[in-house]
Amino acid sequence: MAAATGGFAQDLERLEQIVRRLEAEELDLDEALRLFEEGVERLRAARERLSAAEVRVKQVLAEQAGRLPIEDRDR
Repeated sequence: MAAATGGFAQDLERLEQIVRRLEAEELDLDEALRLFEEGVERLRAARERLSAAEVRVKQVLAEQAGRLPIEDRDR
């Protein structure tokens, strides 16, 4: 099985290719299973990247929240 070593966009592009091949081509069982396994691995990698990005965005927002000026609410 091929390892998911590319970036997020590359993983999504490859996932699209895999889905198209699984839907459009008559594949033997071994090839279809190989593609399915690769797709699952790339999906896992993409989800991990998204989760890491979400955590980082939350960290940045939390760090910046203490630095943002507070508006005068009495105006």
